[in-house]
Amino acid sequence: MPVPVCSCTGVLRPCYKWGNGGWQSSCCTTNLSMYPLPAVPNKRHARVGGRKMSGSAFNKLLSRLAAEGHDLSNAVDLKEHWAKHGTNRYITIK
Repeated sequence: MPVPVCSCTGVLRPCYKWGNGGWQSSCCTTNLSMYPLPAVPNKRHARVGGRKMSGSAFNKLLSRLAAEGHDLSNAVDLKEHWAKHGTNRYITIK
């Protein structure tokens, strides 16, 4: 299965792996959509954390999409499926 993407900026951007089977947006937070996400001024090499989806939530989403007849051989656009709440953790992009 291909890496999920997010189209919040109008361009499909691949998501980053996060945690145990989860995914993190490379281009949006709960109140900001831009690529790349802005750097955190007081932390070197850190950017504002993108929206996240845990591995279990992602698996539930895949099960639901498969049941609805979606083709999972194409990248899943997570734009409409991120959690409504956000996180303020800083991330380091390596």
